[in-house]
Amino acid sequence: MGILKCLTGKGSVLGLVLLLLSGCATQLAPLYDKALMDGLTAVNSSAMELLASAEGGTDKAGFGTREPGYNQLIGRFDALSLQSAARPVPSNDVLADVRKIAGDKTGQAPAIPSATALNKLARTFAMMRDTDKAQGLTPLEVKAFRGQVVIYLDQALTYEAALKR
Repeated sequence: MGILKCLTGKGSVLGLVLLLLSGCATQLAPLYDKALMDGLTAVNSSAMELLASAEGGTDKAGFGTREPGYNQLIGRFDALSLQSAARPVPSNDVLADVRKIAGDKTGQAPAIPSATALNKLARTFAMMRDTDKAQGLTPLEVKAFRGQVVIYLDQALTYEAALKR
């Protein structure tokens, strides 16, 4: 009897509102893209293979054999960056409020983290290619490039994997 009385009064309105809100979800990031994740996983292996082959250092004379590998990686990372950035980013008041709280006064939509990381990967391999072409690479330089590549790959893979949930 008490439950029926509650459902017919103010309690029913509150219950209905809670029921509706429990089914609401606000999308804050782009949707997961399986093709992007598959491409990222494949290029990750190619990048690690190139870095492993140069681990002991390189000489300028052998650059011609490595150049196609560099160019292939740069092109693949650039293509994946475009693919990632081309996804629609949800626009809503929640994102605008979060940007205000974070102190962002630009009013611009935030960049997709994986697109930024993939673009930086392409730039890192371009810099590595240009250095290799000009003088060859020392083992320490290869280690430094590898560290930078691992950071950006981790950022891109982690962000895309989180979108899958």
